[in-house]
Amino acid sequence: MRVPSISSNSIRVAPQQERSARRLAAFLEAAEALFAEHGFEAATMQAIADRSASSIGALYNYFPDKQAVAVTLLRKYPEELRSRIRALMNRAESLSTRDFAAEFIDCIIQFARDYPAWLNLLTAPVRFRRDAAARRTLRLYLAQAFERKNPALSSERAMLVANVSVQIAKGMMAVYTDSEPKMREAVIAEFRSVLAAYLEQVLAEHS
Repeated sequence: MRVPSISSNSIRVAPQQERSARRLAAFLEAAEALFAEHGFEAATMQAIADRSASSIGALYNYFPDKQAVAVTLLRKYPEELRSRIRALMNRAESLSTRDFAAEFIDCIIQFARDYPAWLNLLTAPVRFRRDAAARRTLRLYLAQAFERKNPALSSERAMLVANVSVQIAKGMMAVYTDSEPKMREAVIAEFRSVLAAYLEQVLAEHS
């Protein structure tokens, strides 16, 4: 069960010098590795400091707590994810609805495999405050693709469908994370079918 959103500020002071920037990068690299390996809850500030070969005091000079480290890390992922989604959206009209649904699910899964820390933070029991504008941009790409595939959809309806599609993908991430490795391909297949069935109904609607 998720707890309310964490409102910790992210970084305390932006690095002004090259040495400070390198230290910050080392902290974030260490945190990303630990979140990927052990998840958010098991990782500690001390472990992040140790992995980065720095002191705990130096880490606290940059971040007030572990949540702030996670929030800062989460800011690095949206642009790469949007880039991948945008490439798919540009091909949306040429794909069948079932192929589009499968490729959307596969795109999210591949991103999670490429960035396991992102997956573990996304499915952590703590809900982190993320950039609302970035989240809206991703949904807007989807909504525009749905409008192109079915011009009968209003902008409001297309955005709702985009939101539902994203929630289906997020639900898949939670089930995928909780599943045994041998069951994960089956989880992906199930959610491909779920999203395809939903979109086939929506994209066949007439005004």
